Amino acid sequence: MKLQAAGKASKWFVYQKIVIVFIVLLLPLISMNIWLNYKGMSVTKESILNSAAAGASFYSKQLDKEMYFIRNLQLQLLNDKDLQKLSFRGSMLEDYEEVELIDQVRDRLATLMVSSEYVVSAGVYVKDVGKTISTTTGVTNTPNKEMELISSMMAVMPKPSFYRSGDRIFLIETENNGAVWSYIEISRPKLLGALSEIAKLYPESEVLLGSREGSTILTTAPAADESTEILNHVLDKPDTDRNAPETGELGGVDYFIIQNEVGSLDLSLVMYVNQNEITRPISQFITWFYTLFILAVIVMVLYSFSVNLMIHRPLSKLVKAFHMIETDNLNILIESRTKDEFHYVFNGFNRMALKLKQSIEENYEQKIALQHSQLKQLQSQINPHFLYNSFFNVYMMCKVGDSDSAAELSQKLGSYYQYITRSGSDEVPFYTEYKHALDYCDIQGIRFSNRISYEHREIADIPQGITVPRLIVQPIVENAFEHAFEDGMEEGMLYISADYREGRLRITVEDNGNLLTNEMLQRLRGKLAMDSKHVEQTGLVNVNNRLQLKYGPGSGLSVSRSVHGGLKVDLIIMIHESEEAS
Repeated sequence: MKLQAAGKASKWFVYQKIVIVFIVLLLPLISMNIWLNYKGMSVTKESILNSAAAGASFYSKQLDKEMYFIRNLQLQLLNDKDLQKLSFRGSMLEDYEEVELIDQVRDRLATLMVSSEYVVSAGVYVKDVGKTISTTTGVTNTPNKEMELISSMMAVMPKPSFYRSGDRIFLIETENNGAVWSYIEISRPKLLGALSEIAKLYPESEVLLGSREGSTILTTAPAADESTEILNHVLDKPDTDRNAPETGELGGVDYFIIQNEVGSLDLSLVMYVNQNEITRPISQFITWFYTLFILAVIVMVLYSFSVNLMIHRPLSKLVKAFHMIETDNLNILIESRTKDEFHYVFNGFNRMALKLKQSIEENYEQKIALQHSQLKQLQSQINPHFLYNSFFNVYMMCKVGDSDSAAELSQKLGSYYQYITRSGSDEVPFYTEYKHALDYCDIQGIRFSNRISYEHREIADIPQGITVPRLIVQPIVENAFEHAFEDGMEEGMLYISADYREGRLRITVEDNGNLLTNEMLQRLRGKLAMDSKHVEQTGLVNVNNRLQLKYGPGSGLSVSRSVHGGLKVDLIIMIHESEEAS
């Protein structure tokens, strides 16, 4: 029976999937609970804020009505027939008649005085009789201090809705082209008391009266700067948004700000409340909500930990064991302390690892034997013509008396044949293998009477500890001399280079021969791609198979056309970290 796993490979572990499914199922419930709680808190907070806004609006309207009432009384006083008669006929009145009219005006002022608790004093100035009539100073001839005070305030232009002199607040109106003045002083303590009543709606709340022109007129706050900052924040908004409640920050404290207009005074009444005080009734509710939320998170964490303990850890142990097998470490057994399903899986893995180890050991011995036989075959492929020609070159050098060149060629030939025929380890330092290939190029250069030369790149930047199989570079160079320059070209050139980057060693051999055709290149690629059992073991194929056997996928030879016109062979070795360190 064949078992097949369908679908794409997942990047998630089973443990993560189980936890995610649990969280996905639990999240809607938690989210709904959070939404309901926040919705309830939002409704409660909105109700409290609306109540605060309604209270502030009620008191501000009451204050506005009271100021309008006082203004109406003031206008009625200016239109009083006795005051008008006194103004128009003052200089023509008899003394007793003038006194009678003044008494009538004083009675009207007394009535206005008691009509509102906000009125401190009231008075009129009649130009024709040259007197001020006041509830405070009585009937006084002008000029006097009271008239001078009112006159100085009336000099303010443009005409404000109310006048100020220090901390005193006045309502001043004129009639008959300035022949009659009416002035009423508004009680500052009473106004401040009215603001304090509004501020008592909530703890840690303050109320102010002010405008952009006059800044803060009255405030219940201990620090006037605080109220000025709140007032500027409100007045900086567009006119259409000013009456909308909003939040603002002052000194690191969030405030709920409510503004209402006191049209009778052309002022803004602003109430600002510490939001923490407004939401204090629901703070305990919020505490319980967060407590339940934390408990839900703890439940998810405990569930995740239990799943990790029961499922993820055994699976991780099994995955680690498979990773160790992938690194050719077969001396591994998984111990199981439980008698659950994983106990059966672990025992099955142990049996599989044991059988796999036995099979690999048998196969490995066969591969080692194959590598040795391929190396022996490569050594046996030494071209006797190369040896004969080399000896002939030595003979001719001696014949012409070039003893130095003969000695050099003899020394290189000795090193060459010693290197390829010696027994021992198949692994050699890379720089030794590279030098051997260059020695071969020197010998061939002498053989071909220097009509074929080579260029090579220094390998100082390649780590000294890298070792490679013996005789992997020279066969590639030999292939170029044998096949690229067969037609006897006069300026043959061979290019040899090597580089190492991120665990990847690459040796490149290129030539400028003109004998390589596209068909020959395709055939060579086909041989390198075929199984070693079904292809003739030539030098390049032999090297390719040896590298793939030893270093696995990614290593081996690749061929292409060189930019110089001939064949380009890239020898790739993927160096493991352990091999590089050694």
